[in-house]
Amino acid sequence: MPGTAPSANFLHAIRRPAWITAGVGALLALYVFVALSASLNKGPSFDEEEELAVGYNIWLNHDFRMESADGDLIKRWATLPYLISRPRPASTKNGYWRNARPYIFGFEFFYQSGNAPDWLLVQGRMMAVLLGAATGLLVFCCAKELFGLLGGFFSLIVFVFSPHMLAFGGIVSTDMSICFSLLGATWSVWRLLHCVTWRRLAVSLAFASLLMLAKPSALVIFPITFILILIKLLFRRPLEWRLGRPRIVSAPLAQVGVFAGLFFIHGLCAWAALWAHYDFRFAASPNPADPGLVFTHYEKTDPVDPGVASFMNLMHDKHLLPEGFLEGIDTLLMTNESRQAFMDGQWKIGGWDTFFLHALWDKTSPALLIMTIIGLTSWWYTQILRNHLPDGELSLKSAAGGLPPSLYDGSPYFVLGGVYFVTAALQEVNIGHRHILPIYPAIYILSAGSFSRVWLHAQRWTRALLACLLVWHPLESALLYPDYLAYFSPFVGGPAQGYKHLVDSSLDWGMDLPGVKKWLDENNPKNHDKVFLAYFGTDSPEYNGIIANRLPSAPDWRAVVPFPYAHGIYIISATLFESDYTYYFGPWNTEYEKRYQSALGNVLKYEATNTNPDRRAELLKAHPPQFWNDEYSHFEKLRFGRLCAWLRIHRPSPDANVGYSILIWRLDVNDLEEAMFGPPPEIDDSLLLDLAQ
Repeated sequence: MPGTAPSANFLHAIRRPAWITAGVGALLALYVFVALSASLNKGPSFDEEEELAVGYNIWLNHDFRMESADGDLIKRWATLPYLISRPRPASTKNGYWRNARPYIFGFEFFYQSGNAPDWLLVQGRMMAVLLGAATGLLVFCCAKELFGLLGGFFSLIVFVFSPHMLAFGGIVSTDMSICFSLLGATWSVWRLLHCVTWRRLAVSLAFASLLMLAKPSALVIFPITFILILIKLLFRRPLEWRLGRPRIVSAPLAQVGVFAGLFFIHGLCAWAALWAHYDFRFAASPNPADPGLVFTHYEKTDPVDPGVASFMNLMHDKHLLPEGFLEGIDTLLMTNESRQAFMDGQWKIGGWDTFFLHALWDKTSPALLIMTIIGLTSWWYTQILRNHLPDGELSLKSAAGGLPPSLYDGSPYFVLGGVYFVTAALQEVNIGHRHILPIYPAIYILSAGSFSRVWLHAQRWTRALLACLLVWHPLESALLYPDYLAYFSPFVGGPAQGYKHLVDSSLDWGMDLPGVKKWLDENNPKNHDKVFLAYFGTDSPEYNGIIANRLPSAPDWRAVVPFPYAHGIYIISATLFESDYTYYFGPWNTEYEKRYQSALGNVLKYEATNTNPDRRAELLKAHPPQFWNDEYSHFEKLRFGRLCAWLRIHRPSPDANVGYSILIWRLDVNDLEEAMFGPPPEIDDSLLLDLAQ
């Protein structure tokens, strides 16, 4: 076929091992450079300081009382450079593991211990980027094994220019570690189900151990493995046994026996790896005199399934799992049942079944979607063709590269993506698109790999059209640099409209204070206008040189200082603008308006006595000072909620934004008068019952 010659020549030219190594190395080096350089434009994400501080504390003090069980792999890996640079650790005497407040421990480590915050962040992110590069290499190997060399390169190119892989490759979080370990575990298990060798067994055990430490969602490997075993048995493929005397195991019952033995070995190895991480010690504290951790969420009043609670109690009472690990799971069970969620102008306690389907559509590149449709449709069609070809012709076409591998060969990636997506959708943790991130490497392997087969056999003019897709995908990434976390499909308005669809870690993870400082230097020189800041995240405005009146934020550990709203610049994180993670969550409603008017009346009454000591004394006699302090606090939170509601109705498009995650308005006295004292900006009572509960 005339259109195949250029690709055939190209493949022949690069088939030498040196060229393959150079090509893969160059793409991964590009990935490392882009992901790391983009991350250096950003401040720490919401969880990043905590991950690094806790990880360093584990290395130094072998203390497992804070945020354990969630991301132990990345905590250990990202803080390895600290063992050489030796920053000053934060104090462990303040009991941050109590009340689930390790983010304060991270803040102290970064900004109050005499360390250089930027250097702490760079060291951790360098390690995170290397983990991302390892994931890219694994994607290449999987796609190459399935679709050949061209498929491997196509999949790697899609990975390298993926805004999601670039974003989370430059952040110290659990997300890239679960992508790497889950893909590796699924791939190695599938290979082991067909041929058992010492090398394959060692690789599979290594990935199982890493997966156990990556994230609690790693438990999806159990249904993934079960489904892969069923597929293997249904298709009656033989099993090669190469431990000792080589032989073929064909009988299904015999294969089940082998798989049961392998399952036991993997479980034992993962369990041992977990205990090794916890120093083979049950107690979370390194000090034997310290009391054990208190588990408050295994009681009968716990919303968790009673079976789960009983199992966790058994693990604790019999010391079958480390105390620190169980405490981490306990914390996750506590917080995941009542998460606040926002999606496409709607609010909900607990989330939606369709959240991740919505997030997948909003945040997946159209080029990737089209490549997936073309590649998988072509792959499916060739399976029909394969079933209708005589055996002799099938052999000739397969030898010539005319047919792609069977859909059976792609089973591990179909199963990984499907099981992980369904598992995420069944959970009520609708706080970020990143919770389905592990499905993307599987998508890159299947879509770009199968797409490469279409490319290989396309006519010249068709190949020119297909090339547009390959250019479109990296072009979107290049234009978005360095704001990769803010990627939204042009089908929903792109990153500039992202805050109307999803917030939290899908868009706004607290990383753009350095950009805010730069914007203020350019647009508000010498602090000409007053600045008001509502910030979602754990970075430090003071460290970044931002001088502002602090509006209610999240987390909010600032001292409340009363001040009036005035003409000036209002800078609001997108998550807070959409009234997510605010004290008064969701849309403005009749109950909020009632509370606002009551608090406003009390504040005005109290302020009116500034020049009348006798009247002030009467108020303090009627209500103690704590009552008035509480009224001021509630009023501050309520007026901020009313301001955001007014902005959503009257000024839904900000005057500017930073990184698409922090929104900026210039408001004058008339705007503020209408927002604070005008008619209620919006009344939506749909959440009142949920909020009351």
